[in-house]
Amino acid sequence: MKVFFRTLYSILLVGAGILHFVHERSFRRIVPKTLPSRRSIVLVSGVFEMIFSVLLWVKKGQHITGKLLALFTTAVFPANVYMAVKKISFRPGEQANPWILWLRLPLQVPLVAGALTLGRKDNR
Repeated sequence: MKVFFRTLYSILLVGAGILHFVHERSFRRIVPKTLPSRRSIVLVSGVFEMIFSVLLWVKKGQHITGKLLALFTTAVFPANVYMAVKKISFRPGEQANPWILWLRLPLQVPLVAGALTLGRKDNR
């Protein structure tokens, strides 16, 4: 079962990482304007997502990878809150659906829990 979740999480991460480059402007919109170098933040976080997607498959250091991924997932959570509060649409020029923006926030909990679970050593 762990292989299934590792595969799912890895696909999610690599896909999101690629999207950070393909739709960089869209991702930049959800980084609070008070932060400097918003473009760099988007690109670096995209690189980290792709690195984590690979590290999930490296056996050595899984406990560290899981903790770092959980920390990373927690660190990007404020951007999702900012997106919901400011009603920023996924697609520029379109009106955001506030229900979707707010309902996606609790999805961060299983992402953090999943990272910690994948990083846990098997007791077999």
